[in-house]
Amino acid sequence: MHLLNQELIITLSAFVTYVIGVITFSPLLNKLKKRGYVGKDMYKVGHPPVPEMGGLGIAFAFLAGIIFLESVTSIPFIIYPSLFVLLFYFLFGLLDDILGIGTKEDLSHDKIIKIFIPLFFAFPLFRYVSTSLFIPGIGNIELGLIYLITVLPLFIMITANLVNMFSYYNGQSAGSVLIILVITTIKLFDIGETDLFYLILPFLGSTLAFLSYNLNPAGVFPGDCGDLLMGAVIGTTAVLSGLEFFMFIALLPLIINFLMVTYWFLSKKGDTDIKFGDVRKDGTIIAPNPYTIMWLFPYYFKLTERQTTFLMYVLVICSSITAYIFL
Repeated sequence: MHLLNQELIITLSAFVTYVIGVITFSPLLNKLKKRGYVGKDMYKVGHPPVPEMGGLGIAFAFLAGIIFLESVTSIPFIIYPSLFVLLFYFLFGLLDDILGIGTKEDLSHDKIIKIFIPLFFAFPLFRYVSTSLFIPGIGNIELGLIYLITVLPLFIMITANLVNMFSYYNGQSAGSVLIILVITTIKLFDIGETDLFYLILPFLGSTLAFLSYNLNPAGVFPGDCGDLLMGAVIGTTAVLSGLEFFMFIALLPLIINFLMVTYWFLSKKGDTDIKFGDVRKDGTIIAPNPYTIMWLFPYYFKLTERQTTFLMYVLVICSSITAYIFL
């Protein structure tokens, strides 16, 4: 089959997953509401209930796109072990959504389990990744087994959790992931790693469908299953293409958010049990402190949720374009 035909088919898979996602979410949201899987939208007046676990729709549409590709063309083998990794993260997030693994009520060892179990999810990629790490200004450094047992599992686990921590305002995590993946797709085309398009393009379509329901005012939240899945796609893409440092720069706003939260917890400035702020009658955010990147701007300026989310997008766009230009 000619390359152009292959490119058209891969691009079509994004359209297929988008359409399937849009069709899927409406009945899915009704089911989630009836089953009581809802959370409060804390930055809306009255805190209205919103269905959670929207990651179910993302995963369903994404897998439908992979099935579509498999039925019309040959998929590179690397996509299949990648799917195992992504499904492990999705299922782990789903268990967390349903059972609350590592919540405040659980024993401390359960929280440790929540951190370390995902390290094993990268095992399906052990035989298929390069064990060298590209460091800007130095070049590729061969790490061998050290890469496989440290960089590979840690990188995917960290990216998954960075996205999960960045899921705060309506559309924030999904929109940010879409921005990063679009810039990453352009970078992959530049370096000739087009096999990963079979993974990224269907996922872009399903995530875009989700975002159409998740934008302010949100009709669904991603849940841990959605956020961990989106983050795992970013991490898996990076390790398979050798773009770890590229992705490190693209994820800088999310990394800064993590460092700010870590500082908050270690310095114990204020109540570290606070998870949400509140909203004024005019729709502007009441941020309890400036110790997360999501609270930083509304703490000092009167901003609505929509405006703050837009600022988060701007930060992610800047970091992603910086990664593209310099790496």
